[in-house]
Amino acid sequence: MNEELLKIDGMDKALLGICMTWNGHMLVERLVYNGRVITEILIENGMSEEDAQEYIDFNIVGAYVGDSTPIVMWPATVEELDERS
Repeated sequence: MNEELLKIDGMDKALLGICMTWNGHMLVERLVYNGRVITEILIENGMSEEDAQEYIDFNIVGAYVGDSTPIVMWPATVEELDERS
């Protein structure tokens, strides 16, 4: 298991829990965050929704910081997933 779980600074309210996933032949733990809540936090801190999404895409989702890189999860209903197919 990972020695240290990497957190996203200032996003504790968006934390959902821990995910166990494979990285090659090694099982690793990663923290999982709710992307919608991250967006809300950034908007509360003065960003527009568009700027918040761009920030998440570039600085959080697009930032690989090793095996413990946090995961951003976007909640969806079955209906929303069916619409994407």
